Amino acid sequence: MSDFPTIVYRSPGPHHGEYGRTYESKGIADADALKAALAAGWHRSVPEACRPSSPPVAPAEVPADDAPPTRAELEAKAAEMGLKFDGRTSDRKLAQAIADALKG
Repeated sequence: MSDFPTIVYRSPGPHHGEYGRTYESKGIADADALKAALAAGWHRSVPEACRPSSPPVAPAEVPADDAPPTRAELEAKAAEMGLKFDGRTSDRKLAQAIADALKG
């Protein structure tokens, strides 16, 4: 028994498939045509063709190196250094206390 003719699939297309996606199909007559179709983005089955690809992951937003420290960063550093502060301590005063403690 021969593997040809066979059918390959790709998404999108006019037919409704799995995962809420659509697909199209085409007939393949021989091994060379199958190899070319698979290299061009066609798949051997409807589920393979309709499987959602992973969305690109956006890189986390990193603040610029020259950005001022956030309140959370200031509080973490002050706590790490054993400095006393409370909610009434301004960011500027807290940053100055950290800078003074780092100087010695």
